[in-house]
Amino acid sequence: MEHDLELRVRYAESDQMGVVYHTNYLVWCEMGRTELIRKLTGVSYAALEAEGVLLAVSDLSIRYHGAARYDNLVRVTTTLAQ
Repeated sequence: MEHDLELRVRYAESDQMGVVYHTNYLVWCEMGRTELIRKLTGVSYAALEAEGVLLAVSDLSIRYHGAARYDNLVRVTTTLAQ
């Protein structure tokens, strides 16, 4: 199961040279995760939390292939392996 999320890099996410600050990639990963959860369950992650379901991220690894820049269109693909 996978989900694609497309977003456009906002000015606030980049530095003065227009390059995305590295921690923003993690925010985008979380956006992808919550949208995959919504696709799988039909409800928001907030609704699951309200029912006592907590899905903590226990491990995260990221490899940067190149810099995203201001106004680029970025695709975040979230995949559920198991």
